[in-house]
Amino acid sequence: MKLKIFLGLVLLGLIAAGTGYYFFQKKVTPLDEVKADFKLTADELYNAFETDETAANQKFVDRVIEVTGTVDRFSQQETGVNIVLSAENAIAGGVNCSFSISPTEVEPGTMLTIKGRCQGLLLDVVLNNCSVVPST
Repeated sequence: MKLKIFLGLVLLGLIAAGTGYYFFQKKVTPLDEVKADFKLTADELYNAFETDETAANQKFVDRVIEVTGTVDRFSQQETGVNIVLSAENAIAGGVNCSFSISPTEVEPGTMLTIKGRCQGLLLDVVLNNCSVVPST
C-alpha cells in the first residue's frame, strides 16, 4: 500500500515538473502581427492609471496597446532592453516598455510608437513583449 502511494506521489511530481518545464520553455508569441486593442499616447495611458487605477487595470491589463511618446531613457539589461516613454504627469518616466529582442539603440527625445502587452502600474505603466511600430 505504501509503495502505491509513493509511486503515485512520484508520478504526480514528474507530471508537475514536466508541466512547469513546458511553460518555462514556451516561447512568447511576438506581437508584431497582433492588432492593438488600444492606440494611445504615453500621457493618455499614464493619466488613465493615475486617475483611476482600478478602472485602468480592468480596461488595459493583458491587452495589446500601441503607445506613442518621447523616449526618456534607453537601457540595456541582461534579459533585454527597456525603453521608457515620458509622461507629463509622471514623477520619473511614464511608460516602461521591455523588449526581449533588442531594437536599435534610440536617443532620448526621439518620438516612437511601441506595441506591447500592458501589465499595469508599478512606478511606471509597464508594457512587456514590446516591439517598435514602424512609422508610416
